[in-house]
Amino acid sequence: MSILFLKLLLAHFIGDFVLQPKSWVKKRKDHILYLLIHIAMHTMLLVLFFIPELSDQWQIILFISCVHLLIDSAKIYFEKKFPRRTFLLFIADQTLHILSLVAVVWYTYGLPVNWETLFSAKSLLYVLAFVLTVFVSPIMLRVFFSKWTSEADVVNKPKNSLVDAGMLIGIMERLLIVLFIQVGFLSGIGFLLGAKSIFRFGDLTNAKDTKFTEYILVGTLASFVIGIAIGYGLRLGLKYLV
Repeated sequence: MSILFLKLLLAHFIGDFVLQPKSWVKKRKDHILYLLIHIAMHTMLLVLFFIPELSDQWQIILFISCVHLLIDSAKIYFEKKFPRRTFLLFIADQTLHILSLVAVVWYTYGLPVNWETLFSAKSLLYVLAFVLTVFVSPIMLRVFFSKWTSEADVVNKPKNSLVDAGMLIGIMERLLIVLFIQVGFLSGIGFLLGAKSIFRFGDLTNAKDTKFTEYILVGTLASFVIGIAIGYGLRLGLKYLV
């Protein structure tokens, strides 16, 4: 079972990332030929990986090739419709591809699902911590800062910042904080705070604006407080509820 999945996964990553030039990715949006060449490349890779048992596995190769074509076609369609959602579409695309491979392995061998483990207190606590860190905390911070967003000098200060970059940085730093707390690497939190302070030092120095400086400092500390609270909440939950 593991050999089958590893073969499928390796063929997928080689076909999608090694043997697909950047020019093909751009051109296939307007010329279907490049998409078909990409699918043919995937099919040949699968044939190569399954040569010893080709007579038994040709259905798998055909299924994966067809599903890959459907997923990539859908991605191209949505890229044209939502050109600024490239990263989300990339994640969705790769997730669907990998799920299709899992489905093949599941159909071929069957994957026993232990529902008690899947919905155990430990699993639910990890999922809860992830949801709080990635989805709930940004909204909490947005609401927390809503009373200051009307101040023009604060809102208009980061004119050259990337779209949603601050939110993504905050999510990643809180994920790291939660991880550091779980593995007992508390000094990593200090390192993270120090690193962020160094990178922000230039902005704060050049800004020469007390309100903007306070805005950044409050945001950083609030993000860290939430991350630490979630991290220790998860740790205590795993200790006393599991």
